[in-house]
Amino acid sequence: MKHSIDYTKLETQVFKKAYRLADVKHQLETVAFDIVRFKDGDKGAELWQVQSADDGDFIVALYQQEEEEKTASPWGVSISKVSGDIQVSYQGAPLVRLASSKLGIPRSELEKVPNYLPSKLAENKKLVQALLQEMPEPAKKMALDRYPELGSYKS
Repeated sequence: MKHSIDYTKLETQVFKKAYRLADVKHQLETVAFDIVRFKDGDKGAELWQVQSADDGDFIVALYQQEEEEKTASPWGVSISKVSGDIQVSYQGAPLVRLASSKLGIPRSELEKVPNYLPSKLAENKKLVQALLQEMPEPAKKMALDRYPELGSYKS
């Protein structure tokens, strides 16, 4: 006896791409007119759009799961909410800790930094070069020895 599995049904359960607005409204924050995101900062579900249908309002994902996996950045950023420091890592290894005040980032904007800084570091060589300049010389040498590809960011 042959059994067939409907993987598309499984995919819709694992990678949920729409929710009833009434069911999740309390978990959302508005980004733009009809664009929202979950307050918990779930990276797999960055932006959602509010859409009306005959049976009510829904939020629909504005991302593709496959594309997100392909564009994964080797850079990581974490925030110390107590001190306001930003920890920048490369391939999971901590590189440098910087005060947000030194970078001119207001404390109210601090929680947004991990959402955009890793992709900016991946695409902007001058930003990486500036980051490397903030490192003490021995730490920079050790990082360049361990990750020689960072040397291509030097001027």
